[in-house]
Amino acid sequence: MKYSVIVKEDKLDGGYFAYVPELKGCFTQAETLDELKVNIKEAIEISIEDINENSIPKFLGVWEVEINNATYANN
Repeated sequence: MKYSVIVKEDKLDGGYFAYVPELKGCFTQAETLDELKVNIKEAIEISIEDINENSIPKFLGVWEVEINNATYANN
């Protein structure tokens, strides 16, 4: 799968900064563009793993709900 990566020069600390808008919290920084490419790939992989782990619905239980039909008979 392909992701759009926004790459910016980090003028404050030097080096470069990258993030993936489609993946919340997926960002990294590095001193060189080559390092940045490796780092952002790792950040994407971690983000995808986190999404997969957290997307499994948690079992909360089984409910039994009783409805009294007499309540609705007068409406």
